[in-house]
Amino acid sequence: MNEILEQSILDDLNLRQLATGEKLGPLTGYPSIDKPWLKYYNEDQIKTTMPQMTCYDYLFECNKKHLSNTALSYFGRKITFEELFLNIDSVAQALKAAGVKENDIITISLPNIPEAAYLFYACSKIGAIANMVDPRTSDKGIESYIEEVNSKLVIIVDAYYYKIKNLTREGKVEQIIPVSPAESLPLGLNLGYRAKNFLDTIKDSSKKIEFDEKTIKWTDFMRNRYNYSSPIEADYIQNRPLVIEHTGGTTGKPKGVVLSNENINSVVLQSVLTGIDMQRHHNWLDIMPTFIAYGVGMGLHLPLTIGMETILIPQFDAKKFDELLVKHQPIHMVGVPSYWQTIIDSKKLANADLSYIIAPTVGGDAMKISLEKAANEFLENHNCTSKITKGYGMTEVCGGVAGTIDENNEIGSVGIPFVKTIISVFNPETGEECHYNEPGEICMTGPNTMLGYYDNETATNDILRQHEDGRVWVHSGDIGYMTENGNIFIIDRLKRMIIRYDGFKVFPSMIENVICSHEAVETCSVVGIDDLNHGQGRLPKAHIVLKPEYENDYKVILEEIEALCVSNIQEYALPYDYVIKTELPLTSVGKVDYLALEAEDKVQIDTHQKTLSKRKNNYK
Repeated sequence: MNEILEQSILDDLNLRQLATGEKLGPLTGYPSIDKPWLKYYNEDQIKTTMPQMTCYDYLFECNKKHLSNTALSYFGRKITFEELFLNIDSVAQALKAAGVKENDIITISLPNIPEAAYLFYACSKIGAIANMVDPRTSDKGIESYIEEVNSKLVIIVDAYYYKIKNLTREGKVEQIIPVSPAESLPLGLNLGYRAKNFLDTIKDSSKKIEFDEKTIKWTDFMRNRYNYSSPIEADYIQNRPLVIEHTGGTTGKPKGVVLSNENINSVVLQSVLTGIDMQRHHNWLDIMPTFIAYGVGMGLHLPLTIGMETILIPQFDAKKFDELLVKHQPIHMVGVPSYWQTIIDSKKLANADLSYIIAPTVGGDAMKISLEKAANEFLENHNCTSKITKGYGMTEVCGGVAGTIDENNEIGSVGIPFVKTIISVFNPETGEECHYNEPGEICMTGPNTMLGYYDNETATNDILRQHEDGRVWVHSGDIGYMTENGNIFIIDRLKRMIIRYDGFKVFPSMIENVICSHEAVETCSVVGIDDLNHGQGRLPKAHIVLKPEYENDYKVILEEIEALCVSNIQEYALPYDYVIKTELPLTSVGKVDYLALEAEDKVQIDTHQKTLSKRKNNYK
């Protein structure tokens, strides 16, 4: 499919004489045919082929001449590329000694520590599949992810070992390897961490790890590698599964997304081909964990293949983001939009020089226009010449299919399609392709399209659909539109769309942008609540967080917000209810947890609130 797609693009270019410098513009009015975004790419970028090799081989090919350079930085310890490859080989040998065969699925539940990187690339090298799981998931959640893929070997951070310790006794898992974040720490920090951990187990004996033949130490696991002497590297097989990443579940039940080496390599190289200034001598702050597609591809594999020093942050606290910037002065970083409010409000950064930052990137969630403007103003006032660099993607396309560059960084846009990706908009009811500026469902096709959902053919067929053009398109579930320049604007999630009793459709993000334009509002999220006055239908309810300096004026501000909505929103889309909150519930990676808000509202459906009593009594 990818070869057909690339040939289609090249044919299109030949017909339109890109090489002679002809300006590309809309011809038919259909984005999938016109590909107006190609005018931002040069001929060499367009003709670049995607890597047909494993992630491990791509990493090695990119860095084999720079082995003395720093690859990973972990609490002051510098790990060179030479050490990185030696450690990957050692872990690969240990996995083979543990009985892991090609296409076996092992569960890896680790934060951003060097061992997570070693395991990811080791799986790529030996042809195994990494089932990436967030260790903060509930006991039952982790167990279900393990059972779903029939994973017999589980490698988990030691602090969460207690969640799965019974699985070996129940015969559900053959071996568990707890890993301490101290394994790769410098000596002084290593001893300090282990001393604290020892004291913690004295206070809570349930978290003490009892090692036996089924629960072994990481050091013992690594020592066992000497028991294996056969070749460790598997033959390259195109489209072999490499990782299983689980969807966030913010709008539905999580699913296991199966991604290949080619998927991850292509999202990385296409990111480079956007033209963003990314150099080998730069550094990269990696706060996005490998148990999300965005993290394993854009957070880890991207900077390492470029050859950057990648700074691993195993436990990220958004409230301390400013401290990381002061300490590491990262040239590159990625994160979700909610982190930027913390940066803007930071006293530590009030007089900081941020001129070192290039392309501060956000993704994973929609960035509200008011926050984007505030962040851009903050960067400019702190000597940064870059604007917020936005991207667009989903787990099913390895975290990214579009991004902004200086030439097309419009406020509210998530950018243009990556060079080997085609994105267009389709009417969700008729399936017909929409014209420019006409809203519909965002769909995409390209080399980072997942192999499918693990053991879920029904869900796979629902999202991967073959269109009349013969291409397999990913149906994102996002409502948006594309302009004549190829810029993509997201209006809302299709699943978040609120349908009233009378059939009128309300998009929460449109309400959120209006409310967030009020100077007192820090953030806002709108969800649908049941319409009790009719047999069916839902109504919008706004959950609002005020900036701290305005909290005592909530009564007046709520009245102002309601007046603002009346002036800027159609009557049928006006919120039925407004409620002030101290914070919004977030998922483990910092996205607003809409399901949590909806569940809360099902329990607490009430009448319209215009005023609230004092915060200490009634703030929810």
